[in-house]
Amino acid sequence: MCVMRSIVEDGMAMILVETDSRSRVVLPGHSNERFVLQEQEDGSILLQPAVVVTQAQAEYDADPELQSLLMRASRSPTIRRARNRREG
Repeated sequence: MCVMRSIVEDGMAMILVETDSRSRVVLPGHSNERFVLQEQEDGSILLQPAVVVTQAQAEYDADPELQSLLMRASRSPTIRRARNRREG
């Protein structure tokens, strides 16, 4: 069972959460999201929103030259894509 209580400290609204017996916690308003968890030296826990991408996508996103090369290649008249139509 996860217990949540609202707290106001130094003018900032906070929510007290407790983990259950399996170390789980509910984050109100954040269903079906991914986070990277980092435990700080002082014991605090930092959750940063995360998006999972393939290594190929990460390389593409980080390399403007690769993006330009692939964009030019996809516009080339010599590139043909086979398209299969679905029979209805």
